[in-house]
Amino acid sequence: MGINVDTTASLSRRQAHWEKSSSIRSRPRRVLRNVSPDEHFYPIARQPIALHPLVKALGTAARQRILLQSLYKFLNDIAFVETRVVSEVSLAIANDQMPGPFPAQLRADVLTVVIDEAFHAHVAIDFMEQVQRLTGVTPLSLPTTLTVEQAIRNALPKLPADLHIALKTISVCIAENSVTKDLIDVHREDGLNETFHAVNGDHMIDEVRHCLIFGDVLRHLWSVLTLAQRRAIGAVLPDFLGDYLNLSLQKQFDIDILADVGLDARQIETVIAATHLDQDLATYRTVNPIVDKVVNFLAESGVLDDPEIRKAFEDRRLVDS
Repeated sequence: MGINVDTTASLSRRQAHWEKSSSIRSRPRRVLRNVSPDEHFYPIARQPIALHPLVKALGTAARQRILLQSLYKFLNDIAFVETRVVSEVSLAIANDQMPGPFPAQLRADVLTVVIDEAFHAHVAIDFMEQVQRLTGVTPLSLPTTLTVEQAIRNALPKLPADLHIALKTISVCIAENSVTKDLIDVHREDGLNETFHAVNGDHMIDEVRHCLIFGDVLRHLWSVLTLAQRRAIGAVLPDFLGDYLNLSLQKQFDIDILADVGLDARQIETVIAATHLDQDLATYRTVNPIVDKVVNFLAESGVLDDPEIRKAFEDRRLVDS
């Protein structure tokens, strides 16, 4: 079935905002012309290995190289999540391929997300290529998957086939909520390259709107699922979150970066042990607010209203009993 979204002649308030403020409608191409030695391409606070004494001892050039490679992974992740996970789900919603019907206006809103996300991927790849040309530094081997994709792959076999698209949709709702927070945190960092700051700011403005759209998507989806369907999905969500927030891909990339700047195997092990703590999700909750943010998002959308589902989260110490 082709895309068929019925809308009135007048734009909704949300669509009118998209026409006026979306980056694809209102922002110029961001061109990287020079790099100041006093600025960096990625927030130091988001790359703890750059702050380790063994790395600091290597000097400023090594730190900048680490941050540059971290930028490449950040941009690569954006291109992947936007064109694969988010677009797949958004198109399924627009095509009415969900467990229940979605309002025409919400499907129209989601179509603007499809347009935005393809543009975000284009901007990310374009900026990565600009950075490579200006710095002469090529990316290391970048991950070919994302933690959200791994989490989805692990969760789908636990559910009947007719709930796969529902689980993927909930995953995207969670991811879009998390990405928005990440972009806001990056935007607040001082000392960033001016052009990257502008690229990130453009993306952030779009993602704030997407976050609101996918909040509506999650609430509507949850309302059309039966109690049995909700409970089936609710039972796998704690494990999904554990996989989604797992840092194994980042850990391996950090190992590769540290080797690239010249640390030996023992030094790398020391840095990784200090910056990547082995801990379960409940313990991770005590040190990173992203866990509570995601769980609160689910709660506000009605996902934890059922006592049986809430107990599954309590048993994993993701909510207080």
